[in-house]
Amino acid sequence: MWQPLIDAYRDRIVDTGREPLFLLLLGLVLSFLFIRLSTRMIRARVRWWPGNVTPGGLHIHHVVFGQALLLLCGVAGFALRGDGGAWWNLLGFGFGVGAGLVLDEFALVLHLKDVYWSTQGRASVDAVVFAVAVIGLLLIGELPLGGFVRNPDGPTLAGAAVLLALVVVSLLKGKTWTGLLGIMLWPLALVGAVRLARPASPWARWRYRSRPRRLTRAERREERFHRRLVAVKTAAYDLVAGAPDADPEPEPGPAPEPAPAPAAPVEPRPERPPAPWRLRCAALAQWYLRIATLLNLLGAVVAPFRAQVERADRGEYFTPVLVTSGFTTALLTGLLAVMLRRRKRAAWIAALALTALHAALYVLALAFPEYRAHPFNWVSAALTLALLLALLAARPVFRVRGGRGNPPLAAAVLLFGGALLTGAGALAVRLRHTGGAPGWGEAARYAVLRLATVSGTVEVDGVDVPGWLDLGLNLLGTALLLLTLRILLRSPHGTDRQGPEDERALRVLLARHGGRDSLGYFVLRRDKSVCFSPSGKAAVAYRVVNGVALASGDPVGDPEAWPQAIEEWHRLARAHAWVPAVTGAGERGGTAYARTAGLRALHLGDEAVVDAAGFTLEGREVRGLRQTCRRVERAGYTVLLRRHRDVPPGEFADLVRLADAWRHGRTERGFSMALGRLGDPADGDCLLAECRDGAGRTAALLSFVPWGADGLSLDLMRRDRESDNGLVEYTVAAVLGRAAEFGAVRVSLNFAMFREAFEPRLGAGPVLRLWRGVLRFLSRWWQLESLYRANARYRPGWEPRYVLYEKASELPAIGLANALAEGFLTRPRLRRGRAAGGPPPGASLGASPGQNARGAAAPGGG
Repeated sequence: MWQPLIDAYRDRIVDTGREPLFLLLLGLVLSFLFIRLSTRMIRARVRWWPGNVTPGGLHIHHVVFGQALLLLCGVAGFALRGDGGAWWNLLGFGFGVGAGLVLDEFALVLHLKDVYWSTQGRASVDAVVFAVAVIGLLLIGELPLGGFVRNPDGPTLAGAAVLLALVVVSLLKGKTWTGLLGIMLWPLALVGAVRLARPASPWARWRYRSRPRRLTRAERREERFHRRLVAVKTAAYDLVAGAPDADPEPEPGPAPEPAPAPAAPVEPRPERPPAPWRLRCAALAQWYLRIATLLNLLGAVVAPFRAQVERADRGEYFTPVLVTSGFTTALLTGLLAVMLRRRKRAAWIAALALTALHAALYVLALAFPEYRAHPFNWVSAALTLALLLALLAARPVFRVRGGRGNPPLAAAVLLFGGALLTGAGALAVRLRHTGGAPGWGEAARYAVLRLATVSGTVEVDGVDVPGWLDLGLNLLGTALLLLTLRILLRSPHGTDRQGPEDERALRVLLARHGGRDSLGYFVLRRDKSVCFSPSGKAAVAYRVVNGVALASGDPVGDPEAWPQAIEEWHRLARAHAWVPAVTGAGERGGTAYARTAGLRALHLGDEAVVDAAGFTLEGREVRGLRQTCRRVERAGYTVLLRRHRDVPPGEFADLVRLADAWRHGRTERGFSMALGRLGDPADGDCLLAECRDGAGRTAALLSFVPWGADGLSLDLMRRDRESDNGLVEYTVAAVLGRAAEFGAVRVSLNFAMFREAFEPRLGAGPVLRLWRGVLRFLSRWWQLESLYRANARYRPGWEPRYVLYEKASELPAIGLANALAEGFLTRPRLRRGRAAGGPPPGASLGASPGQNARGAAAPGGG
């Protein structure tokens, strides 16, 4: 449908000499929308926005720039002689920009004071709407007062006089819009003149005093129709121009001062949930986008269906908004559907802008007989308008705002990416052009057109390149658009980290309830955020990774307060459009998450827990471990066990440097089962196991965190790769044998992912054998099987651990976030200084391949 619209624009706007008027209207609308966006950004105190123009402390209103532009373009337009050509178009656009700036502060000129954000300032929006309506009517051929000609005759003057009289009567009856637009459309003036007056109008005061029935009918009609229309108009103005400030209440007269009362704490007002019908409108918009995504995918995959859609979208037909055939539109609609389901305001704005643009084009197209003759076009326009109304009605539903840095980053990506692609496209056009190479300006213009439009939509004379180049530019432009939209719609980053007060509160909870979960102490990892229950008796530790609010382990604290902490965490995730997920939850914690937040559980693996009191190196089952320990002992190695607080600071600093030197690679691993630091004075209760050779040199380090009052949980394992094998097994066995000296009766070791798949099982079917083969293949990089077998040597008990999720479709995002948090995957990024609140220089930050426990590698691996 695009080429016919372009032809119609050329025939009805350009050829009729109305292009300067059209550009004037375009400049007026764009300048008004831009200046309203600018003032709203200034009002919201967005730091990266330029702000007001205040040279020397003098605030210059934008009406001044508008007046200057009006004067410049108006005088230049009168000064031009003959056919102005492109100059008239340029001056028309500039005049429209100036008019938009002036009319946006029409209320300031009317009241001679700054009422921009007050209710009186709405007069500016009325002025802009009226100007746009009048210019739009002029564009489609409507003339004022019934259509004046250069030399009007008697009947024309009489008709104009009657029309003016009808307009005056409409205005006296309080129907401002009907009367003013009636100057251009006489039926409106006629309807306004013959209908009942509004109750507060001059006509009602003059004519209805002696007619109480008529006044009653007017008041009833005012209540039934006009107030509803005013409410819709106010909502539309709030959307486009921003809501005005509340009118100040009149100051009361002097009164005796009451006795001072104690100040009561002000509780935050809870956010009112949207009405059910608005939620249904939001669901309708989401389902429309989902169906459009499915149709677009079908059109991209099934050739006959794609041909049908393309036939319905060409010539004199058009399809509903965002219904085409292709992967690009499917990605766009799918992304919008997902973001609308998460109630993101930016996604709603993007969907509303696209739908409103298509609706305006469709309404314009239906003004032409060739489009109006096809019922399919009416159906497409009706569906598009229905989606537009659903989005407008569901506006209060979409409250989630993105990160503050999203708009400037998206703009930077769009501008720099567009400039880069334009340059590359211009170079490709010059290299692949058949015949003489075009100039750089012409090649760049062609590249911009192909980046912004589909190949074939806009034809360019004088440039002939292969079809694959057009397709490549189209795809690159689409990829840039989708990337920009994804950046604009992404959820805010979770920047709140644990503070000293949070850590103190968590330590109090761990002292009382820390024995419930072996992973409890790891909530003190300082790159995690914390959600406390309102009573402060329980907390959930989480971190936002790639848009996923990833909680780790069971909640900390009193189990009776767990639901309140989970509700607070779930509410926070919903408020920021984060995907709620939990990794490493135990049986009891997983049940609490499932019951409170409605999450579903998936068995992830098992944690190895050894009963230290019953551990022994005697017996056939532990023969391999016993032989390893004796071999290491004969080599002269010994194990030194100390609490962290008992290690001298200078010696501990040397041990930290050794641990960092033994970390293989830059990637830090560990999140749910790693503390992320070593040698912090606050962790004095942790146990340090140091394996030394015969010369007294340290060859391996293990660190255990407290698990309540009678347990230990393995945190960190590092060893010298040039030392003998088996040092880690020997050190772990020594800790298990001497755990009673430190009051520990249970020790938590590693987490074995997919343990059940590696256990020998009689009669295993083909599916289990295939799954085991896949896991063994993956173990070449992530040591899944070796981790299980190394832990099984200690004859532990296995405690199941779960990952919890809300929807199965979110599992890929949760898996990616888990891999990023645990360090199995890393994002390439530039080196930066240490973040505030991070670990001190030289501190060991977690696991590394082959050296750290808790599921990152096997003991003694390497």
